Amino acid sequence: MKFFKGNINLKLFSVFLALLLWLIVFNISNPEQKGSRNVELNILNQDVFSSENKTWEVDRETITISYTVRSNKASSVKASDFNVYIDLNDYSITGSVPVYVELKNPENSASIQDIVARPSVVHVSVEDLQRKKFTLTTHRSGKEEDGYVVASIHTEPDTIYATGPESTIGRISSVGLLINVDGLNKTTSGKGKPVFYDANGKTIDSLGNVTLSQEEVDYTVVIHKKKDLKIAVNATGVPQSGYSLESLDISPKTVSVSGNESLLESINSIDLPPLDISGMSSDVQKVYSLDDYLAKGVSLTEPNNTVTVTARLKKNAETTEETTTESKEESKSTEESTTESKEESSFGSEEGSDGKASIKNSSSAEKKASVEESRQSTQEGKASVTENKSP
Repeated sequence: MKFFKGNINLKLFSVFLALLLWLIVFNISNPEQKGSRNVELNILNQDVFSSENKTWEVDRETITISYTVRSNKASSVKASDFNVYIDLNDYSITGSVPVYVELKNPENSASIQDIVARPSVVHVSVEDLQRKKFTLTTHRSGKEEDGYVVASIHTEPDTIYATGPESTIGRISSVGLLINVDGLNKTTSGKGKPVFYDANGKTIDSLGNVTLSQEEVDYTVVIHKKKDLKIAVNATGVPQSGYSLESLDISPKTVSVSGNESLLESINSIDLPPLDISGMSSDVQKVYSLDDYLAKGVSLTEPNNTVTVTARLKKNAETTEETTTESKEESKSTEESTTESKEESSFGSEEGSDGKASIKNSSSAEKKASVEESRQSTQEGKASVTENKSP
Protein backbone atom coordinates (compact mmCIF):
# COMPACT_ATOMS: atom_id res chain seq x y z
CA MET A 1 0.00 0.00 0.00
CA LYS A 2 2.89 2.24 0.79
CA PHE A 3 4.05 1.78 -2.79
CA PHE A 4 0.82 3.13 -4.23
CA LYS A 5 0.50 6.00 -1.76
CA GLY A 6 4.04 7.20 -1.87
CA ASN A 7 5.06 9.83 -4.45
CA ILE A 8 1.50 10.12 -5.83
CA ASN A 9 2.25 13.33 -7.70
CA LEU A 10 5.21 11.84 -9.45
CA LYS A 11 3.21 8.82 -10.44
CA LEU A 12 0.37 10.91 -11.89
CA PHE A 13 2.85 12.92 -13.85
CA SER A 14 4.37 9.74 -15.22
CA VAL A 15 0.95 8.52 -16.42
CA PHE A 16 0.24 11.85 -18.11
CA LEU A 17 3.65 11.81 -19.76
CA ALA A 18 3.06 8.26 -21.01
CA LEU A 19 -0.27 9.24 -22.57
CA LEU A 20 1.31 12.26 -24.19
CA LEU A 21 4.08 10.17 -25.63
CA TRP A 22 1.52 7.70 -26.94
CA LEU A 23 -0.44 10.46 -28.67
CA ILE A 24 2.73 11.85 -30.19
CA VAL A 25 3.79 8.48 -31.47
CA PHE A 26 0.26 7.73 -32.80
CA ASN A 27 0.05 11.02 -34.65
CA ILE A 28 3.48 10.59 -36.14
CA SER A 29 2.81 7.05 -37.32
CA ASN A 30 -0.84 7.62 -38.39
CA PRO A 31 -1.33 11.34 -38.98
CA GLU A 32 -4.49 13.11 -40.23
CA GLN A 33 -4.61 14.19 -43.89
CA LYS A 34 -7.00 16.09 -46.10
CA GLY A 35 -8.93 14.45 -48.90
CA SER A 36 -11.66 15.27 -51.44
CA ARG A 37 -14.10 13.46 -53.69
CA ASN A 38 -16.49 14.55 -56.50
CA VAL A 39 -19.91 13.27 -55.55
CA GLU A 40 -23.04 13.15 -57.72
CA LEU A 41 -25.73 15.56 -56.55
CA ASN A 42 -29.08 14.01 -55.68
CA ILE A 43 -32.29 16.04 -55.95
CA LEU A 44 -35.27 15.55 -53.66
CA ASN A 45 -38.90 16.50 -54.42
CA GLN A 46 -38.34 16.84 -58.16
CA ASP A 47 -42.05 17.14 -58.88
CA VAL A 48 -42.54 20.23 -56.74
CA PHE A 49 -43.04 22.46 -59.81
CA SER A 50 -45.12 20.03 -61.87
CA SER A 51 -48.43 21.38 -60.63
CA GLU A 52 -47.43 24.82 -61.95
CA ASN A 53 -46.49 23.39 -65.37
CA LYS A 54 -42.92 24.49 -64.86
CA THR A 55 -39.59 22.78 -65.22
CA TRP A 56 -36.30 23.27 -63.39
CA GLU A 57 -32.61 22.88 -64.05
CA VAL A 58 -29.66 22.79 -61.63
CA ASP A 59 -26.44 24.55 -62.67
CA ARG A 60 -24.27 21.54 -61.75
CA GLU A 61 -24.43 17.75 -61.45
CA THR A 62 -21.61 17.07 -58.97
CA ILE A 63 -20.36 18.58 -55.70
CA THR A 64 -16.79 18.47 -54.36
CA ILE A 65 -16.60 17.12 -50.80
CA SER A 66 -13.47 17.86 -48.75
CA TYR A 67 -12.66 16.15 -45.42
CA THR A 68 -9.89 15.05 -43.06
CA VAL A 69 -9.06 11.41 -42.40
CA ARG A 70 -6.38 9.30 -40.75
CA SER A 71 -3.78 8.21 -43.23
CA ASN A 72 -4.46 4.54 -42.61
CA LYS A 73 -8.09 5.10 -43.69
CA ALA A 74 -7.50 7.53 -46.57
CA SER A 75 -7.44 4.92 -49.36
CA SER A 76 -10.72 3.40 -48.23
CA VAL A 77 -12.75 6.62 -48.56
CA LYS A 78 -14.94 6.61 -51.69
CA ALA A 79 -17.46 8.98 -53.26
CA SER A 80 -20.17 6.46 -52.50
CA ASP A 81 -19.54 7.01 -48.78
CA PHE A 82 -21.26 10.39 -49.05
CA ASN A 83 -24.84 11.33 -49.75
CA VAL A 84 -24.96 14.84 -51.26
CA TYR A 85 -28.38 16.27 -52.01
CA ILE A 86 -30.60 19.31 -52.34
CA ASP A 87 -34.30 19.65 -51.60
CA LEU A 88 -36.32 21.64 -54.16
CA ASN A 89 -38.68 22.58 -51.37
CA ASP A 90 -35.86 24.88 -50.24
CA TYR A 91 -36.08 26.84 -53.51
CA SER A 92 -36.23 30.60 -52.98
CA ILE A 93 -36.92 33.48 -55.30
CA THR A 94 -33.16 34.01 -55.73
CA GLY A 95 -32.81 30.49 -57.10
CA SER A 96 -30.27 29.45 -54.43
CA VAL A 97 -30.71 26.07 -52.76
CA PRO A 98 -28.41 24.76 -49.93
CA VAL A 99 -26.40 21.57 -50.34
CA TYR A 100 -26.53 18.87 -47.64
CA VAL A 101 -23.95 16.14 -46.97
CA GLU A 102 -24.33 12.92 -45.02
CA LEU A 103 -22.05 9.96 -44.34
CA LYS A 104 -23.83 6.84 -45.51
CA ASN A 105 -21.95 4.66 -43.00
CA PRO A 106 -21.98 6.20 -39.50
CA GLU A 107 -19.04 4.00 -38.49
CA ASN A 108 -16.81 6.20 -40.66
CA SER A 109 -17.60 9.28 -38.61
CA ALA A 110 -14.72 8.49 -36.25
CA SER A 111 -12.16 8.51 -39.05
CA ILE A 112 -13.74 11.04 -41.49
CA GLN A 113 -14.17 14.52 -40.05
CA ASP A 114 -14.40 18.19 -41.02
CA ILE A 115 -16.70 17.42 -44.00
CA VAL A 116 -17.37 20.47 -46.19
CA ALA A 117 -19.35 20.75 -49.46
CA ARG A 118 -18.05 23.06 -52.18
CA PRO A 119 -20.09 24.87 -53.31
CA SER A 120 -22.38 24.91 -50.33
CA VAL A 121 -25.31 26.23 -52.43
CA VAL A 122 -26.39 25.60 -56.04
CA HIS A 123 -28.51 27.67 -58.40
CA VAL A 124 -31.80 26.26 -59.67
CA SER A 125 -33.46 27.95 -62.66
CA VAL A 126 -37.20 27.52 -63.10
CA GLU A 127 -38.98 28.02 -66.46
CA ASP A 128 -42.34 27.42 -68.02
CA LEU A 129 -42.65 23.94 -69.50
CA GLN A 130 -43.28 23.76 -73.27
CA ARG A 131 -44.46 20.84 -75.38
CA LYS A 132 -43.91 21.32 -79.11
CA LYS A 133 -44.80 19.20 -82.13
CA PHE A 134 -42.17 18.59 -84.85
CA THR A 135 -42.47 16.98 -88.26
CA LEU A 136 -39.72 14.39 -88.54
CA THR A 137 -37.16 15.12 -91.25
CA THR A 138 -34.71 12.62 -92.73
CA HIS A 139 -31.02 13.08 -93.50
CA ARG A 140 -28.79 10.64 -95.39
CA SER A 141 -25.21 9.59 -95.03
CA GLY A 142 -23.28 7.47 -97.52
CA LYS A 143 -24.17 6.65 -101.16
CA GLU A 144 -26.41 3.95 -102.52
CA GLU A 145 -25.04 1.31 -104.92
CA ASP A 146 -24.34 2.48 -108.51
CA GLY A 147 -27.42 2.15 -110.72
CA TYR A 148 -29.81 2.62 -107.81
CA VAL A 149 -31.31 5.66 -106.14
CA VAL A 150 -33.15 6.46 -102.91
CA ALA A 151 -36.70 7.12 -104.11
CA SER A 152 -38.10 8.09 -100.70
CA ILE A 153 -37.74 7.64 -96.95
CA HIS A 154 -40.77 7.09 -94.72
CA THR A 155 -40.90 7.34 -90.92
CA GLU A 156 -43.42 5.95 -88.46
CA PRO A 157 -44.62 8.15 -86.89
CA ASP A 158 -43.99 11.18 -89.10
CA THR A 159 -44.34 13.64 -86.19
CA ILE A 160 -42.89 13.74 -82.68
CA TYR A 161 -43.35 15.85 -79.52
CA ALA A 162 -40.50 17.45 -77.57
CA THR A 163 -41.03 18.65 -73.98
CA GLY A 164 -38.69 20.90 -72.02
CA PRO A 165 -37.88 24.44 -70.88
CA GLU A 166 -39.06 27.16 -73.24
CA SER A 167 -35.54 28.49 -73.77
CA THR A 168 -34.24 25.06 -74.75
CA ILE A 169 -37.17 24.14 -77.00
CA GLY A 170 -36.64 27.49 -78.73
CA ARG A 171 -33.16 26.36 -79.79
CA ILE A 172 -34.60 23.39 -81.70
CA SER A 173 -35.45 24.11 -85.33
CA SER A 174 -36.23 20.54 -86.38
CA VAL A 175 -36.12 16.93 -85.23
CA GLY A 176 -35.02 14.23 -87.64
CA LEU A 177 -33.24 10.96 -88.33
CA LEU A 178 -29.76 10.46 -89.77
CA ILE A 179 -29.94 7.32 -91.92
CA ASN A 180 -27.00 5.51 -93.48
CA VAL A 181 -27.83 4.48 -97.09
CA ASP A 182 -24.30 3.46 -98.07
CA GLY A 183 -24.32 0.56 -100.56
CA LEU A 184 -28.09 0.00 -100.49
CA ASN A 185 -29.64 -1.70 -103.55
CA LYS A 186 -33.02 -2.70 -102.14
CA THR A 187 -35.73 -1.30 -99.90
CA THR A 188 -34.58 -1.40 -96.26
CA SER A 189 -36.25 -0.83 -92.87
CA GLY A 190 -34.83 -0.08 -89.44
CA LYS A 191 -35.00 2.01 -86.26
CA GLY A 192 -33.29 5.30 -85.48
CA LYS A 193 -32.88 7.71 -82.60
CA PRO A 194 -34.19 11.23 -83.27
CA VAL A 195 -31.62 14.03 -83.49
CA PHE A 196 -32.12 17.73 -82.71
CA TYR A 197 -31.10 20.33 -85.35
CA ASP A 198 -30.71 24.10 -85.05
CA ALA A 199 -31.68 26.73 -87.64
CA ASN A 200 -28.38 26.18 -89.51
CA GLY A 201 -28.97 22.45 -89.85
CA LYS A 202 -26.32 21.54 -87.25
CA THR A 203 -26.96 18.91 -84.61
CA ILE A 204 -27.59 20.05 -81.02
CA ASP A 205 -26.02 17.94 -78.29
CA SER A 206 -26.53 17.81 -74.53
CA LEU A 207 -30.25 18.47 -74.30
CA GLY A 208 -30.73 16.25 -71.28
CA ASN A 209 -33.58 18.40 -70.00
CA VAL A 210 -35.68 17.73 -73.13
CA THR A 211 -37.75 14.57 -73.46
CA LEU A 212 -39.33 13.12 -76.60
CA SER A 213 -42.66 11.38 -76.99
CA GLN A 214 -40.68 8.29 -78.10
CA GLU A 215 -36.99 7.48 -78.02
CA GLU A 216 -36.83 5.50 -81.29
CA VAL A 217 -38.56 5.89 -84.67
CA ASP A 218 -39.18 3.26 -87.37
CA TYR A 219 -38.08 4.13 -90.92
CA THR A 220 -38.21 2.61 -94.41
CA VAL A 221 -35.79 3.53 -97.22
CA VAL A 222 -37.37 2.87 -100.66
CA ILE A 223 -34.72 2.00 -103.28
CA HIS A 224 -35.47 2.17 -107.02
CA LYS A 225 -33.56 1.16 -110.13
CA LYS A 226 -32.15 4.04 -112.19
CA LYS A 227 -32.25 4.35 -116.01
CA ASP A 228 -31.47 6.96 -118.70
CA LEU A 229 -34.32 7.69 -121.14
CA LYS A 230 -34.07 9.62 -124.42
CA ILE A 231 -36.47 12.46 -125.24
CA ALA A 232 -38.62 11.85 -128.34
CA VAL A 233 -40.38 14.76 -130.12
CA ASN A 234 -41.29 15.73 -133.71
CA ALA A 235 -42.29 18.90 -135.55
CA THR A 236 -45.74 19.25 -137.13
CA GLY A 237 -47.25 21.69 -139.64
CA VAL A 238 -45.86 23.53 -142.71
CA PRO A 239 -43.83 26.72 -142.27
CA GLN A 240 -44.40 29.90 -144.27
CA SER A 241 -43.97 29.63 -148.06
CA GLY A 242 -40.30 29.68 -148.98
CA TYR A 243 -39.13 28.26 -145.60
CA SER A 244 -38.37 24.73 -144.43
CA LEU A 245 -37.31 22.90 -141.24
CA GLU A 246 -33.52 22.71 -140.97
CA SER A 247 -33.14 20.88 -137.60
CA LEU A 248 -34.88 20.03 -134.34
CA ASP A 249 -32.69 20.59 -131.28
CA ILE A 250 -33.53 18.93 -127.91
CA SER A 251 -31.84 19.94 -124.64
CA PRO A 252 -31.21 17.74 -122.75
CA LYS A 253 -31.47 14.77 -125.11
CA THR A 254 -31.66 12.22 -122.28
CA VAL A 255 -32.77 12.31 -118.62
CA SER A 256 -32.24 9.97 -115.68
CA VAL A 257 -35.34 8.43 -114.09
CA SER A 258 -36.05 5.85 -111.41
CA GLY A 259 -38.81 3.39 -110.75
CA ASN A 260 -39.71 -0.24 -110.30
CA GLU A 261 -37.21 -2.38 -112.20
CA SER A 262 -39.87 -4.30 -114.17
CA LEU A 263 -41.60 -1.04 -115.10
CA LEU A 264 -38.41 0.58 -116.40
CA GLU A 265 -37.69 -2.40 -118.64
CA SER A 266 -40.78 -1.55 -120.71
CA ILE A 267 -39.87 2.15 -121.17
CA ASN A 268 -37.13 3.44 -123.49
CA SER A 269 -38.12 7.06 -124.10
CA ILE A 270 -40.24 9.97 -122.95
CA ASP A 271 -42.58 11.01 -125.81
CA LEU A 272 -43.46 14.71 -125.98
CA PRO A 273 -46.26 16.31 -128.05
CA PRO A 274 -45.19 17.56 -131.54
CA LEU A 275 -43.91 21.12 -131.89
CA ASP A 276 -46.19 23.10 -134.24
CA ILE A 277 -44.32 25.22 -136.85
CA SER A 278 -47.33 26.04 -139.07
CA GLY A 279 -46.90 29.36 -140.96
CA MET A 280 -43.63 30.19 -139.15
CA SER A 281 -40.68 31.98 -140.82
CA SER A 282 -38.27 32.02 -137.81
CA ASP A 283 -37.04 29.56 -135.18
CA VAL A 284 -39.70 28.15 -132.83
CA GLN A 285 -38.85 27.20 -129.24
CA LYS A 286 -40.93 25.50 -126.54
CA VAL A 287 -40.18 24.37 -122.96
CA TYR A 288 -41.84 21.12 -121.84
CA SER A 289 -42.38 20.09 -118.20
CA LEU A 290 -41.39 16.42 -118.01
CA ASP A 291 -43.57 15.77 -114.97
CA ASP A 292 -46.60 15.98 -117.30
CA TYR A 293 -45.33 13.18 -119.56
CA LEU A 294 -43.76 10.65 -117.17
CA ALA A 295 -45.37 7.24 -116.82
CA LYS A 296 -47.04 6.53 -113.49
CA GLY A 297 -44.54 5.13 -111.02
CA VAL A 298 -41.57 6.79 -112.75
CA SER A 299 -39.82 9.86 -111.32
CA LEU A 300 -36.86 12.04 -112.24
CA THR A 301 -33.60 11.59 -110.34
CA GLU A 302 -32.37 15.12 -111.10
CA PRO A 303 -33.89 18.40 -109.87
CA ASN A 304 -34.29 19.82 -113.40
CA ASN A 305 -37.69 18.73 -114.80
CA THR A 306 -37.83 20.67 -118.09
CA VAL A 307 -36.74 20.03 -121.69
CA THR A 308 -36.25 22.77 -124.30
CA VAL A 309 -37.07 21.94 -127.95
CA THR A 310 -36.03 24.35 -130.74
CA ALA A 311 -37.18 24.05 -134.37
CA ARG A 312 -34.66 25.88 -136.59
CA LEU A 313 -36.08 27.16 -139.91
CA LYS A 314 -34.16 28.15 -143.06
CA LYS A 315 -35.04 30.18 -146.16
CA ASN A 316 -35.13 28.11 -149.32
CA ALA A 317 -32.37 28.86 -151.90
CA GLU A 318 -34.84 28.87 -154.90
CA THR A 319 -36.97 31.57 -153.33
CA THR A 320 -33.94 33.74 -152.74
CA GLU A 321 -32.85 33.46 -156.41
CA GLU A 322 -36.32 34.38 -157.78
CA THR A 323 -36.56 37.40 -155.50
CA THR A 324 -33.12 38.63 -156.62
CA THR A 325 -34.04 38.27 -160.36
CA GLU A 326 -37.33 40.14 -159.92
CA SER A 327 -35.57 42.95 -158.07
CA LYS A 328 -33.04 43.31 -160.89
CA GLU A 329 -35.78 43.43 -163.57
CA GLU A 330 -37.74 46.10 -161.70
CA SER A 331 -34.61 48.17 -161.17
CA LYS A 332 -33.76 48.00 -164.86
CA SER A 333 -37.30 49.03 -165.86
CA THR A 334 -37.19 52.00 -163.48
CA GLU A 335 -33.88 53.19 -164.95
CA GLU A 336 -35.27 53.04 -168.51
CA SER A 337 -38.35 55.06 -167.50
CA THR A 338 -36.17 57.67 -165.85
CA THR A 339 -34.00 58.01 -168.97
CA GLU A 340 -37.00 58.48 -171.26
CA SER A 341 -38.46 61.10 -168.93
CA LYS A 342 -35.19 63.08 -169.03
CA GLU A 343 -35.11 62.97 -172.83
CA GLU A 344 -38.70 64.21 -173.10
CA SER A 345 -37.98 67.01 -170.66
CA SER A 346 -34.94 68.07 -172.68
CA PHE A 347 -36.90 68.06 -175.93
CA GLY A 348 -39.71 70.15 -174.43
CA SER A 349 -37.31 72.83 -173.26
CA GLU A 350 -36.24 73.63 -176.88
CA GLU A 351 -39.76 74.67 -177.98
CA GLY A 352 -40.95 78.29 -177.93
CA SER A 353 -43.15 79.77 -175.34
CA ASP A 354 -46.22 79.62 -177.64
CA GLY A 355 -46.14 75.84 -177.79
CA LYS A 356 -45.36 75.17 -174.16
CA ALA A 357 -48.82 73.94 -173.19
CA SER A 358 -49.06 71.68 -176.24
CA ILE A 359 -45.61 70.24 -175.65
CA LYS A 360 -46.35 69.57 -171.97
CA ASN A 361 -49.59 67.73 -172.78
CA SER A 362 -47.87 65.68 -175.44
CA SER A 363 -44.94 64.90 -173.14
CA SER A 364 -47.27 63.79 -170.35
CA ALA A 365 -49.16 61.42 -172.64
CA GLU A 366 -45.98 59.92 -174.05
CA LYS A 367 -44.56 59.52 -170.54
CA LYS A 368 -47.64 57.55 -169.43
CA ALA A 369 -47.36 55.34 -172.48
CA SER A 370 -43.67 54.74 -171.78
CA VAL A 371 -44.36 53.73 -168.17
CA GLU A 372 -47.08 51.35 -169.35
CA GLU A 373 -44.69 49.76 -171.83
CA SER A 374 -42.11 49.34 -169.03
CA ARG A 375 -44.62 47.55 -166.84
CA GLN A 376 -45.59 45.21 -169.65
CA SER A 377 -41.92 44.57 -170.36
CA THR A 378 -41.36 43.70 -166.70
CA GLN A 379 -44.28 41.27 -166.66
CA GLU A 380 -43.00 39.60 -169.87
CA GLY A 381 -39.55 39.33 -168.28
CA LYS A 382 -40.97 37.61 -165.16
CA ALA A 383 -42.94 35.20 -167.32
CA SER A 384 -39.81 34.44 -169.39
CA VAL A 385 -37.80 33.73 -166.22
CA THR A 386 -40.52 31.41 -164.93
CA GLU A 387 -40.67 29.50 -168.23
CA ASN A 388 -36.90 29.10 -168.29
CA LYS A 389 -36.94 27.63 -164.80
CA SER A 390 -39.77 25.25 -165.57
CA PRO A 391 -38.49 21.69 -166.50
